[in-house]
Amino acid sequence: MAENNLKYTRIDEIPTDYFANKKISGNYLLISEIGRGTFGLVYKAKDLSNPSYSNENFLAVKLMFVPNIKNENDRLREQEIRDEIKKYSTQIFNPRVVKIQDYLQWENFLLIVMEYVDGQSLQEMLKEKDGTLTFEEIVYYFSEIALGLQGVHDMNMIHRDIKPGNILLSKDKKIKITDFGISHVKGFVYEGGNAKRTLKPSSPGTPRFASPEQYIESDSSNEDKISFQSDIYSLGVMMYEATTGVELIKVNDPRLFRPSNDKDKKDRNSYLLDQSLVAEVILPSTINPAIDKALENIIMKCLEKNVADRYKTASEVAKDLKAIGKGEKIVFKKIKNESYKSDTIKKLENENKKFKTFIQSFINARVVPIIACIFMILILFMLVLIW
Repeated sequence: MAENNLKYTRIDEIPTDYFANKKISGNYLLISEIGRGTFGLVYKAKDLSNPSYSNENFLAVKLMFVPNIKNENDRLREQEIRDEIKKYSTQIFNPRVVKIQDYLQWENFLLIVMEYVDGQSLQEMLKEKDGTLTFEEIVYYFSEIALGLQGVHDMNMIHRDIKPGNILLSKDKKIKITDFGISHVKGFVYEGGNAKRTLKPSSPGTPRFASPEQYIESDSSNEDKISFQSDIYSLGVMMYEATTGVELIKVNDPRLFRPSNDKDKKDRNSYLLDQSLVAEVILPSTINPAIDKALENIIMKCLEKNVADRYKTASEVAKDLKAIGKGEKIVFKKIKNESYKSDTIKKLENENKKFKTFIQSFINARVVPIIACIFMILILFMLVLIW
């Protein structure tokens, strides 16, 4: 079997249910594939080592390719990231976060064994509801997601890929945050088969839900600008789309295209960068006039481009959502702090100011004299006619 596994180098090459009915290390039996993404496959599984196992007691097992090991330093970094993930996975006790039970290597795969959530993802629920949720549903689900995020942040972890597909909903309407594949854990990042120790994560996560600071590539320093508030921005994107039924990145330009080659990818990345850093976010009420004004204010505060203007913690978002759910009023104080603006934003604003100054000076220097000349010419023309 190991020989068959090694012939695949990418997740999308592996056939559906390829590992069904396969025993892992004598402890786990993979039953059927229940999901897949760019970096991994997820299988419904049984714990064969658990004597109290019942037919209703399943696990979920995520399979990811082992990071590419090129030298001893790579091997050390790979082991460090294993230790870090294992340490953090055993310390997350928040009931709104998928519990990780085990972490091991099997042939050329890394496996994360976690609790199985019998239900659907938020993405699937949104699809069933034509992309939108009711006010009551948004207040309930997103306050729960925010509290789950706070649990992640309390462990000094930044998820970096908060999106509907990574929010699981059990049949009794409990939420579970999952998929920490590119989470930022104390400077370690695992991405697409490579282990990297870095202060500045190289992947912005899923572009559609990424915060402005996750896009900034022009900063040559290695300073880590990703913060807990990056996850809060992603939470805001999800709420925006759940209230309007429209993808936020398509609001200002519906012509967004999928990249088909390297040039298209660069063009699309430039477009997303401009949308994230520069384009003003259209109010949700412009698309959905029926939206609750207080909810709109919460969403827009999550979507502030400047980190200083966003909610400081996810628990604050949950608190405000629960308050408006009870009909309570919230007062929003917006304080601008220019020092939190990225160099990219400052540069674009400065260029815009220079352009406005140029236009104004042109008007002052040219328009008034031109109007005076035209007026004198008209007077002379009239005098000639009278003469």
